[in-house]
Amino acid sequence: MTALPSKVNNPVTHDVLIENDVEATMRDGVVLRSTIYRPNAGGRFPVLLTRTPYGRDLAVNSGYLNPTTVAAGGFVVIMQDVRGRFGSEGEFVPSENEGPDGYDTVQWAAELPYSTGSVGMWGRSYFAETQWRAAQEKPPALRGIAPGISAGGNARSGGLVRGGAVEFGARLGWGHFSAGPAEIAKLSRTDPARAEADWESWARIDRAMSENTYFDTLPLRDLAADAPAFFASPIVESLGFPIDHPTRDLWDCASDRAVDLPSLHIGGWYDIFVNSTLDQYFGQLAHSDSGAAPAPYLIVGPWSHTNFSGLGGSVVFGSPANQAVLDCGQDLSSVHAQWYASVLGDEEPDLPRVRIFVMGENRWRTYDRFPEPVRTAELFLAPGGILVAEAEQTEGCVDYDYDPADPVPTVGGATMMPGTFAPGALDQSRIESRDDVLVFTGAVLTEPVTVIGRVSATLFASSSAVDTDFVVRLCRVTADGTSVTLTDGMVRARYRDSYRTPGTYTSAEPSLLEPGEVYEYAIDLWSTAVTFLPGERIRVHVTSSSHPRWDRNLNTGESAFDSAEFVVAHQRVHTGARYPSRVSLALPHP
Repeated sequence: MTALPSKVNNPVTHDVLIENDVEATMRDGVVLRSTIYRPNAGGRFPVLLTRTPYGRDLAVNSGYLNPTTVAAGGFVVIMQDVRGRFGSEGEFVPSENEGPDGYDTVQWAAELPYSTGSVGMWGRSYFAETQWRAAQEKPPALRGIAPGISAGGNARSGGLVRGGAVEFGARLGWGHFSAGPAEIAKLSRTDPARAEADWESWARIDRAMSENTYFDTLPLRDLAADAPAFFASPIVESLGFPIDHPTRDLWDCASDRAVDLPSLHIGGWYDIFVNSTLDQYFGQLAHSDSGAAPAPYLIVGPWSHTNFSGLGGSVVFGSPANQAVLDCGQDLSSVHAQWYASVLGDEEPDLPRVRIFVMGENRWRTYDRFPEPVRTAELFLAPGGILVAEAEQTEGCVDYDYDPADPVPTVGGATMMPGTFAPGALDQSRIESRDDVLVFTGAVLTEPVTVIGRVSATLFASSSAVDTDFVVRLCRVTADGTSVTLTDGMVRARYRDSYRTPGTYTSAEPSLLEPGEVYEYAIDLWSTAVTFLPGERIRVHVTSSSHPRWDRNLNTGESAFDSAEFVVAHQRVHTGARYPSRVSLALPHP
């Protein structure tokens, strides 16, 4: 007998049996272990599988998809430790084994005596990568994927590198918090003395991160000294890789090709991987338009990489922003269950295809597909710190100095960093008071302005240095004067020719600047969804650092990985009809 899951809010219909340390043997003999949640009833049930390097019983997983309630609704939920992590055998090499291991695990799950033979995958972050890599291997039993806050496909446009700069804070945070402790714990079973020394190093690094002193080290390669083995290599070592290093291609190949499967994409406007999540959705959408796959589904909330509550910033988005409520009283567990009940039953899900949270309005909007802009609004930078609608009104220039010894700190945004650097919609007053942050503010709005989709900037600038960075940020100034970040981006000057089209990397030889010469920079600010309400204002920052999100430019042409020498750069942003420095905003149909 085959039991079909319910499609309405996943009601509890079964008692749940939990089995621990269930073994699956991979093609090379390595044993991977899982915890399985399944209905304590006869019959067969569809399988929802996730594969994680962070510990299959980590409590945070339950807030995203609760295995007990979903299993009670008629699914077998399998949570597996990937190779070399926690209960599973073998060596953990990030990304390398997830394709073949994913294929083998899917087919193993399909053959379990209580399985219908249909398998769907789910999970966020690295769990999403394991889905994409398994799907690329085309296991016959895999019937759908549901990747959340998903990396892959954009290593050089925000995954590992952004505009030519290394995603410094994110790489250190992942290596230290997410990946490092389990590697040290595993070492304690084979080399206790080395493990004890590594724990001491880990604790020292942790204190320094908490005190915000660790990120100031120059050159960056010195971070590997007296560091735990996994942190020193591959994490610190990777900070010095060139932009076209093969690891970038390994990162991209997880999801740079669409798959012939139904897909549900879940992202957050303040997630470091929001750009790749959207690009993966658009890739599947194009694949669907060609007739090769069902149309994808998309949910994007005002969430960060680890926080789906809609809380924690300087503005209140309200209860509907919480993943436990959404716009219909469903939590994400129920959404997964309802979507998969239909997909694995060969039916069309009775859910909105696209559901995005529009900040400012603080409500969800639904669409058949992500809304294409009906036009692009351009706001031009002008002397005096204003934004205007006509470039001819902006003739002039604005100057500031960028000192790598005193970089602008990262405050909020789409980040994933350790220490005290929280992501999200945070008040920007602390950095707007600095002399090295140019602030341009539009007039008080009398009508609402809704922006949904891509944001970009075009900057005409000169520098006294042979190399430098330019950072542009879009902010919303609420009626009470609070300025909160929406989205930002940057470009490293010597890689300007590789980023001529926002969001697209093209391999090009880096070239240094001629000091004093004006260059044009295209800067991708990724995407957002916001309505600026009457009484609010649109604001733009221009600066040259966001530390420690991106590694600092030393203004010398040398890499911060190899050098500690730097100079202060005098920067000049040019405006006017000849040099129309501006931001471009995607405006949807009203």
